[in-house]
Amino acid sequence: MRGRGLWVAVAGVTLAGLQGTALADAAVPVWQPQGTAVKGAATTAEAQALTPGGTYKDTLKVGDTKYYGVDLDAKSSAYLSAFAIPKPGAKVAYGDGIDLKLQSADGTDCDSFDAHFDNDGAARPVGGYTARTIEKDGRCQEANRYTLEIKRESAGTSDPAEWPVEIRFMSEPALKADAKPAPASSATEASPTPVTGTPKPAQGGTSFDNAAAIKSGIWNDKVLPGETRFYKVPVDWGQHAVLFADFANAPAAKENGFQSAGVRVDAYNPARGHIDDDTESYAGKQTSITGQTVPVSYANRFESGSKVSATRFAGWYYFAVSVHPGVKDVVNGPIGVTLRLDVKGAVAPSPGYDGDAAKAGFGIGGDDLAKADGTATGGGSSSSTMRLVAFAALGAGTVLLLSLAVWVVAARRRPRVAAAAQSPQPPQSGYGPPPAW
Repeated sequence: MRGRGLWVAVAGVTLAGLQGTALADAAVPVWQPQGTAVKGAATTAEAQALTPGGTYKDTLKVGDTKYYGVDLDAKSSAYLSAFAIPKPGAKVAYGDGIDLKLQSADGTDCDSFDAHFDNDGAARPVGGYTARTIEKDGRCQEANRYTLEIKRESAGTSDPAEWPVEIRFMSEPALKADAKPAPASSATEASPTPVTGTPKPAQGGTSFDNAAAIKSGIWNDKVLPGETRFYKVPVDWGQHAVLFADFANAPAAKENGFQSAGVRVDAYNPARGHIDDDTESYAGKQTSITGQTVPVSYANRFESGSKVSATRFAGWYYFAVSVHPGVKDVVNGPIGVTLRLDVKGAVAPSPGYDGDAAKAGFGIGGDDLAKADGTATGGGSSSSTMRLVAFAALGAGTVLLLSLAVWVVAARRRPRVAAAAQSPQPPQSGYGPPPAW
C-alpha cells in the first residue's frame, strides 16, 4: 500500500503542477501576427517599402532597431501602427517596450510614440501608432519617401526571447475641397450610467484581427491569468462609447492573495492608436474598471489632448481586457468578465471624404451593427476554438495524469502477481501470509 500511496501522491503533485503551468503559460491563447512577412532593415537606405492597407509581421531581438520604407502623398493622412507580442508570462521590466518614430527623407521627426510596460511586470501586447496628419502648417506634408523606425527596449534582467511584431499601414482619404467638418468635441467625460439587461455570451479575440464585435448591451466572457482579449465596437461620427468592465470573484488559490494592477483595460481607435488605459488591483473579489471615449469628430485631430486627438474618425474602436499573469497565484481558473457597453449620441454626418473612407477602415458600414454579435471575426485562429482548447487543457491534463498513475501502479503490480502465481500457493484455509502487492 505504501507504493500505491506514493504514486497517487506523485500523480497529485504533478497534476497540480500541470494545472499551474496550463494557467500560466500553455493554456493562454496568444496573438499570432498576421500579414506579409517582412524584414526590417538595419539602415534607412535598405528599408523595404510598406503598402497602404497592408499588414506585416516581423520579429525584434533585444537591442534591435529596424527601418521600413513608407511612400506618402501630399493629400492622405497616414497611420503606421506596430505591436510587440511577448510570450505570456515572460519577464519584463519597467520601461521595456518599443519606440516608434516616423521620419521624412531629410531626417525631420514627423511623429513618435513610445509603448512601454509599467512596473507591474506583466507581459502583454504593447504598441500604438505614429501618424502623418494632413493639416495647415503641419510638419511632413509633402509627398516623399518616409521611414518608420521601430526600436526594442529591454532591461538586462528581462526575458531575451524574440518578440513577434505586427505592423499595420492605414491611409485616410483627404477631404473634399468644400468639406465642412464639425468642430472638435467640447464634451467632457460625464458620469456614465450602468447598462442593465440580459447578458449575452462573447468570445474575445486574441488580437485586433479577430476581435469580438460587440454593441450596446451586456456581454459575458472569461479571461485567463496572463491573457489579453480584444473586443471591437462600431462608433459612428458624433458618438462615443462607455464601457464598464466588471471582473468577477473567483475561487481563491491562497488565503489573502493579492495582485497589484491585476486587471487592465486599454482603449484603441480604428487605426490602432492608443486612447487610454486603466488598471485595478485584484484580490479574488469583484472589481470594476470604467472607461469612455469622447464624441468622434474629424476636428478632434487638431486638439492637443491625446485622448481627444485619438477619437478623430468613425469606425471600429477596440477594448483590450488583460489579466495579470500573477493572478494565477491569487485564484484558481479563469476570471469571469462582464462588459456593460453603451454607445451614446446621435449619428452626425460624415465630414466629406474625397474617397471611400469606410473601405480604408475609417467609418461604419450599414451592416456593422448586425455583425456585432459577440463572436470573433477577421483573420487568424478562431478565438472560441482557442478558448475551448485552453480551458480543456486542465481537464485533459487531469485525465492524462490519472491514467498514467493507474498504468504505473498496474505495471508495478503485474510482475509481483506473476511471481506469486509461479510460487507455491498457501493453503486455502484463510490463513497464511497476505498476497504480494
